[in-house]
Amino acid sequence: MLSSIIAPGKVLLHMGCDNCGRDEAYLAVNVLKKLGVKVEVKDFHCGCDFFGVDEETIKELARENEGILGGAQTVIVGCGRCYHVMKKYYKVKAKHIAVVILERLHEMNHKFAGQGDVLYHDPCFLSRYHHIVDSPRDILKILGYSIREFKNNKEKTDCCGDYSPIQALRERGAEIRLAQAPKGALLTSICPKCTRNFSDFNKPNSKITVKPFLEIVDQALNIKIPTKL
Repeated sequence: MLSSIIAPGKVLLHMGCDNCGRDEAYLAVNVLKKLGVKVEVKDFHCGCDFFGVDEETIKELARENEGILGGAQTVIVGCGRCYHVMKKYYKVKAKHIAVVILERLHEMNHKFAGQGDVLYHDPCFLSRYHHIVDSPRDILKILGYSIREFKNNKEKTDCCGDYSPIQALRERGAEIRLAQAPKGALLTSICPKCTRNFSDFNKPNSKITVKPFLEIVDQALNIKIPTKL
């Protein structure tokens, strides 16, 4: 039975704009298939780059993207900033992928294969604006992982640095956060932007491993993709 968290009708997946979303879209499709959720991937720019700068451009893009969304009832979103923009400016029902995955896991009776510690970073937009802080942690716990925490976490999280288009500021933000991670940590975040920024500026000798959240989830699911959804 498809989870009640998904409205009946067409379901689209938008992990994020540009490379941010493309990098993890295949992981998302794989995980959602294993959980029995069929989606169609849509690659478009939601307008998140203009948040806090040009609200009218976001509204214009939201109107233009109505055709691309093609009457979808639900859009599952990965990037925290995209999620915030779609919740505020779009007419479709936006659901964050963490909420969808957790709901599906609660409906399953399955032995998962996750083990070891995971250091979790809270994305700014998801934690501060939408208080999506427990769902990613609950997912990891259900799958068998133990959670390690930054000192500043949940709604008081530090930024990954990807808020800025200026590379030096992105790098500085990542360096500050990575410096707080213990050596040997496996670091992840539910937001593709955060994971990408940490990966971009993680030093080769840091002894910190950065992995996409959905890759960690996929490794622990221990489920074959159903032949039919």
